[in-house]
Amino acid sequence: MSRVILRGVSGANPLGFLAALGLLRLLRSQSDQARLGFLSDGSFHPFVEGFDGDLSALVARDAVLAAGKQVWSLEYKKQEKKGVKVVADLKAPPDAFASFLSACVEHWFRGEGEAVAYAAAFGTSVAVDGKGNTKPTAFHFTAANQQFLGTVEAIRASVTFEWAARSLFEGHAGHPGFNLRWDPAAERNWALMANDPSKDDTRVDAPLEWLAFRGLPLFPSFPRGTRIITTAVSGRGNDMEMTWPLWSVPVSLETVRSVLQMTWSGVSRDRAMRGVFAVCTAAIRRTSQGFGKFRTRGSRVLTVTRSA
Repeated sequence: MSRVILRGVSGANPLGFLAALGLLRLLRSQSDQARLGFLSDGSFHPFVEGFDGDLSALVARDAVLAAGKQVWSLEYKKQEKKGVKVVADLKAPPDAFASFLSACVEHWFRGEGEAVAYAAAFGTSVAVDGKGNTKPTAFHFTAANQQFLGTVEAIRASVTFEWAARSLFEGHAGHPGFNLRWDPAAERNWALMANDPSKDDTRVDAPLEWLAFRGLPLFPSFPRGTRIITTAVSGRGNDMEMTWPLWSVPVSLETVRSVLQMTWSGVSRDRAMRGVFAVCTAAIRRTSQGFGKFRTRGSRVLTVTRSA
């Protein structure tokens, strides 16, 4: 089967990397021959093998089929001054999150693994935040009136075939709309702008953000004492960092799952022997309001020693 290069995506960008993994998950549901790798020519573009279908159509169809209540849907009621409000977010009261986990386990007993995959990625039944609510994954960057799963649904509903094609193969496909704040390039920094960025509309690359959400189950969270830790993320508080490798050898979803659990701070020659040519890092920063964002620190490109 042929190799398809996603020239609109960069694996050195957290959003691009998450989206590439999400696409691999979709491809794996279609073919057990699906593989993912990244170009080592400095572009960091992902490429896929093992699927001869239309990738843009696959993404658009997945978004359409995900309409309505899904196994990852988590909603709870919140009492506010104006009455009861239904919230679609991960910072649920512990009892509501425990009920969600129980429902996901029931799905798993019926042979439906997607529910527990998302449940493990969302959070744990142990860690709580300062308000006594569930402490979610480190990738939860929404706050205030922006609800994580509510934003995911708005993103999903806006995905089209044409937009997916531009996102995957052309790039720079952002439109006005709310996003999950996973793209460092979309960061609005007042200090570097002539105008107050809070007055500007946010932009979203919906197909990439949707794919990134579909890749989230590859980053499960775990309890550590009373804390929560997230796969590929180190540190705590306002000193957190995501680290991920880029590899030039096409690998399966199962291999990717193992790769993400490994530590990539060792000797560069050892990484190169495994096909890893770059290790990327992105700092995670949070505002006083609770919003999160990625700030890239660059990538450490490895020199690959070839055998004679």
